[in-house]
Formats: sequence, C-alpha cells, structure tokens
Amino acid sequence: MKSILRVLVFVPLALIILFFSMANRTMVKIGLDPFAANPADAPSVEAPMYLVVLAAMALGVLAGGVSSWLGHLPVRRAAKVARAEAKKTRLEIEKLRQQALAELPSESKAAKR
Repeated sequence: MKSILRVLVFVPLALIILFFSMANRTMVKIGLDPFAANPADAPSVEAPMYLVVLAAMALGVLAGGVSSWLGHLPVRRAAKVARAEAKKTRLEIEKLRQQALAELPSESKAAKR
C-alpha cells in the first residue's frame, strides 16, 4: 500500500519538476550584493531559472526542517527523562514483586496448617 502511495505522489511530483525545468531554461542573473550602488557592478551569478527556483525551494524545506527539529528539542528532552523514569519505575516494581513473592508463605507451610 505504501509503495503505491509513494508512486502516486512522487511520479506526478517528478513530472511537475521536470516540466517546470524544461519550461524555464532561460538564464537569470542573481545579484549577491543587495546594497550595491550600481547593480551592474555588483557580484552576481547567472543560472537557469528552474535551478534558482528549485534551489530556493530546497533551502526552504531544509530551513523548515531545521526549525522544526530545534523547536521540538524540549519535547524530546522531556520524553528522554520520562523514558528514564519509566525504566527506573519498572525496575523498582520488579524488585518489589520479587520481594513480595519471597515473603509469601510457601505451599508446603500452607499445607501443614
């Protein structure tokens, strides 16, 4: 089921990216100095438009992922503490269970009464 869903999502997405790339092959000039007095003299790079757009989208996805990861740090820390406490509690419960079973009268003693 997952493989079919992946195909249904990624194949159209790949086709859209491919068609977008084919339709936007013209070169664009990207200025690297926003404060230049004369934009013609500022350092710049020429690249195909599709590459600029796809790179910007990739950077946006990467920035969003990093932002989300950093935003969830407190939640992951709390989960780590909760897991440690749960493990400690499980060990304590098992220890108490063993103590309680050791303190129970044995069946031979109960049969003699």
